[in-house]
Amino acid sequence: MSVFEQFGRWLRRRQGIERNPLYRIAADVVQGRLTLEQAYALAEQPATVARLADGDLWEVLDEATRARLDYPEHALLLNRLVILAARQKGFDRVLMEANLRAADILADLAIESGEQNPTYQREQELHLQEALRAARRIANATGQRRALARLARLARDRGEHERARELLLRQLESGREDTDTIEDVDTALLLGDLARQEANLAAAREFYSRAARSARRIGHNVGMVDALLRQVSILRELGDLDAAYPLLQQAQEAAERLLDRRLQAEIAIQIGALLAEQRRFSKARAALLTALERARAADDLALESRCLIGLAQLERQAGRFRDAADHLNQLAHLELRIGNQRAGIRALLDAAELALEGDQPERALQLLQLAQQQHETNEDTALRQRLLGLSGLAHAALDHRGEALEYLYQAVRLASSTGSTVEQARWLIGTGEVLLQFGELADALLVAKHAADLVRASDDSRLEAQLAVLQGSIAMARGLRQEAMERLSEAVEAAERAHDFVTQERALLLLAELELQEADPHHAIGYLRQALDLARATGNDELRTRLHGRIARLYQSLHYFREAEEHYRAAVQLAQEIDSLPLQARALRGLATVLDASGRADEALATYKQAIALAEQLGDRRAALALHYNAALLLLDRGNDGEARYHLRLAHDLALALGETQLAQNLRDLLGLQPAEPSFPDELSDELVSESPLNPPRRETSPYDFL
Repeated sequence: MSVFEQFGRWLRRRQGIERNPLYRIAADVVQGRLTLEQAYALAEQPATVARLADGDLWEVLDEATRARLDYPEHALLLNRLVILAARQKGFDRVLMEANLRAADILADLAIESGEQNPTYQREQELHLQEALRAARRIANATGQRRALARLARLARDRGEHERARELLLRQLESGREDTDTIEDVDTALLLGDLARQEANLAAAREFYSRAARSARRIGHNVGMVDALLRQVSILRELGDLDAAYPLLQQAQEAAERLLDRRLQAEIAIQIGALLAEQRRFSKARAALLTALERARAADDLALESRCLIGLAQLERQAGRFRDAADHLNQLAHLELRIGNQRAGIRALLDAAELALEGDQPERALQLLQLAQQQHETNEDTALRQRLLGLSGLAHAALDHRGEALEYLYQAVRLASSTGSTVEQARWLIGTGEVLLQFGELADALLVAKHAADLVRASDDSRLEAQLAVLQGSIAMARGLRQEAMERLSEAVEAAERAHDFVTQERALLLLAELELQEADPHHAIGYLRQALDLARATGNDELRTRLHGRIARLYQSLHYFREAEEHYRAAVQLAQEIDSLPLQARALRGLATVLDASGRADEALATYKQAIALAEQLGDRRAALALHYNAALLLLDRGNDGEARYHLRLAHDLALALGETQLAQNLRDLLGLQPAEPSFPDELSDELVSESPLNPPRRETSPYDFL
């Protein structure tokens, strides 16, 4: 069956329209009984026009609308027949609408043709100009706006930007803002885009604001989101993040009404990025987690990848290296699943490096083994080199000297063969750290000298800082205090230039340790305060918590109890914010002892009990033993023997379980209320096993041991 026969059957199914003269003329054209020229002439004949009322013309326009999707050429014919008849009848409203619809059909046909068709454009403009004239005659503002909007888009498509702008402005000015339609919202957006291209940001914001207001009024959520996001982009360019944030929140609310998961994820990503720039890291993390959830719901792997990268960067900056490694591990599996092998291997290596920084060498090795399995079919030398170097550092963290040096040697050799001075220096510095870790000072010194030549050739501030830390550490191990001080001070300056905050923090902590070796806690506090300022600036809340605790302990050792209390309380608050029970427990222990030493017995006792509860929750029996013991002594001083005996019994049981027989005997004496002075064992370490904010070289003295 031919197309014409199918169309004819479809036409016959329409009820009533067959009696319309214009419809019958169009049917004759489809059946081949009339040419287009004959049809147009018939439509203008007085005999035909006399039989038509305006309702008949609207009837044909409605029929054209129904035919437009499947039979656009026939729909165009119906519209043009109506135009001819409406001219003769003087029906300007019908004439306006028919011309607008004809122009829209021509635009669709131009899109279908896949190329710029001058004929279609000329015909569109003719129809739109006639629609505009008809709309003016009857003072139809809506029709004028529609015609002007389409004329403007035609001008823009032809590259006539000034004329397009003029027409768009006329469109908006031809009616009040409270009568704006979806088309007017689009026009305001387009005018904003044009103004922005000319760097007229103030005008662009005005147009975008109008678009957002009108879109909100008419419930056009897509347009509202577009307008708000464009305003946010400008405000971010201007650095006004405070003004951008509420607009993003409005965009998020509008996107929620659209049920568009991709759009919701995109906006949440933008919110997370803006909050990160404002250093509001916990809220940024929550926004990115929301974005990740929406991206996964939309099954959009590109958005999911962006979320995971953003989360990893945030977690790393906040010192949550293990969480950052988790996100990068997920990213690696995502990349490998879609066939991006190189990106997957790189993400695994990034995750392994972060696992090392988070003091998880076993996990780092597992990630590196996965990377090795993937790399067997990939000949990327740079990835191979990094795989070898990180494997060396992971084995060093596990005290595997032989494997560590062998892997690092291979990494150095591969870097040398490819002429990569930077990478060669990097792995030589790592080799020096390993040698220093195992006390091989002479070899470490030779390696550091070799690395120094490469670093000078590379002119890389980051490598310069890392080398200076190695040199300073070697000088410390050799007892050369002045040299160590100079090298570490150089490391701080070089790391600051390179924005290598991890190395800068490490150098400051080594300087603090150096001062403590000289029994100068005041200068040590100064370096720790610098590290604290840096951790605050970079959003590393975990390191901030540890530093507050360390500074508090130094003030406590100097009997500056007010300052110690201030820092302990800051550590408690931060530990709660980052949800770290071990750090919170340690800070509470320190706070309790300061309150105790300050004679504030009630507050001290309450804090001891909080710390005991956390220690028991964490299974830290040694900390619980010390806390029970201290609480018991405080209660005995206050004459509260009953409660003191309760804590002493618990301390006694813990001492026996931990093999502290002498302490257990002393506690039995106290339980008998004998006057013997108890001898407490060596001061319990204020450290929790396996806690370290960074990945320092493992040697007998580390700048992180006291954190």
